[in-house]
Amino acid sequence: MARTAAPPLVLVADDEPQMLELVARHLKSLADPKLEVIEASDGDEAWRIAREQLPDLVVLDVMMPGMSGWEVCRKIRETVALAHTSVLMLTGIGENLNQMTSPLYGADAYIDKPFDFEELDGKVRDALEARASQRDAVTRPVRNGPMKNGVGGPARAASAQARGAKKRRGAARKGAAKGKKKTSVEQFSTKRKGRTIMAAKKKAAKKGKKKAAKKTAKKK
Repeated sequence: MARTAAPPLVLVADDEPQMLELVARHLKSLADPKLEVIEASDGDEAWRIAREQLPDLVVLDVMMPGMSGWEVCRKIRETVALAHTSVLMLTGIGENLNQMTSPLYGADAYIDKPFDFEELDGKVRDALEARASQRDAVTRPVRNGPMKNGVGGPARAASAQARGAKKRRGAARKGAAKGKKKTSVEQFSTKRKGRTIMAAKKKAAKKGKKKAAKKTAKKK
């Protein structure tokens, strides 16, 4: 039986929660093409997820805290592993400015706010089609299994388990080192205490000898 191809992965990044939810929810509801959608709430998170998940399309808001949408777009275009990734700029800066700026950063398309879903759907399909041939050779991380922002799967779960095991081993080593240190301190204290007692006994013996010598001298 032929293996069913995974649906295109789309990353939506917008710092406005309502706009992010609106666009992501709409894209998830599409039947043609069927899409897998993940989300990012700022530019830094969008760039991190893009590197980790290698999405087929990134829908980017321009004005975001931290790294702007333009910066994320530029980084995507400079990264060989993301050569297959289309970029659609979603912004309210105006059509003329978008038309001049988008090509400079390597965006495949742009759409101005406010927009209607029919226009968005057309832009998404065109952007995905533009780099469709480059996606054939891309090996993506396993993504079956929901986690935060829709990003997950056995690979990430295994990674989390490995980190947990590493943390537990570190704690065990730390505990062992602490116990060893404590034992060393106790041994040192015991030795020191023993030396102090021995020194006190020697001092008392020496003092007793002097006292006895004095008594003998008086008798003579």
